[in-house]
Amino acid sequence: MNVLLTCAGRRHYLASYFKNALTGYGKVVGADMDLSAPALQACDVTAKVPEVFSNNYLNTLKEITIKENINMVFSLNDLEIGLLSKNREQFEAETGATLYVPPIETLKVCADKWLTYRFAKEAGIDTPTTYLNIEDAKAALANGEISFPLIVKPRWGSASIGLFIVESSEELVNGFTQCHRAVTKSVLAVLGSESPVIIQELIQGSEYGVDLLYGKKENFIGFTAKKKLAMRAGETDKAVTVAPELFENLVTKISNSLPHRGNLDCDFLERDGRFYLLEFNPRFGGGYPFTHLADANHVQMLIDDYQEQPLTTYSYRVGQAFAKCDTLVQVPVN
Repeated sequence: MNVLLTCAGRRHYLASYFKNALTGYGKVVGADMDLSAPALQACDVTAKVPEVFSNNYLNTLKEITIKENINMVFSLNDLEIGLLSKNREQFEAETGATLYVPPIETLKVCADKWLTYRFAKEAGIDTPTTYLNIEDAKAALANGEISFPLIVKPRWGSASIGLFIVESSEELVNGFTQCHRAVTKSVLAVLGSESPVIIQELIQGSEYGVDLLYGKKENFIGFTAKKKLAMRAGETDKAVTVAPELFENLVTKISNSLPHRGNLDCDFLERDGRFYLLEFNPRFGGGYPFTHLADANHVQMLIDDYQEQPLTTYSYRVGQAFAKCDTLVQVPVN
């Protein structure tokens, strides 16, 4: 039973979770373009790969998968997930491994914040009002449908590239222009060139992260909900688990409409007791360790599900607070 973590990067904890789960009967293989990536140091086998958008990237990944007899493949990078989702059937047919990435229609909804907005509206889920251009946003301002401050940000990607909070019409125009420029000059440019910027209602309130778990056959298994207490470098730094009842209705709407495999990281904002869907990340996100430490072991459940073993009733400990801390691992000298 072997697992491949691609674009492993800094997720040392995730590699450790898989290694602990597979001790004695499987191995964790880590792939990255930099062999000094911290996550690789927790893997049983490491492999160097080219840059994600290089011509031979996918073939290199297939070769590793076949050579190491991989059963399950998990991507930890937004840019790579799109490539793997588009080639999921072919990759699986050629390697025999299962790719834990979303089907293409789910990928579109997760990767494109405009489609995330439309999905939420159609599913009856609260979400920040969103516009694709300045003219529509100004018309909504004039009609009193929204008010400043607003947030201007890239339509694709989860990084904080080109993100602006604007307080006036002049700032809106300037922020839109700067965001557009930042996107077209960044790695996000490969994700889309048409209307690459969105303007969104700024919801000011507590932020929550919800990890949904799906199995090999895209079957929904369960979820864990957390209130984020602190952020650092765009990731959850401190969080506390909250009662599942707060999100049961929302999760039902999502899981019934959005098939997936593996972990689906959902971000919500709370305003006046209502939860507003902000975005989806169809992978293990930076908030997953809080789910894992609250005894919702998605790693073990995914392995059990893959092997068609019966799963225990999904549950987690509520009211458990955790905080991340820095650590050092020894890495090879390049």
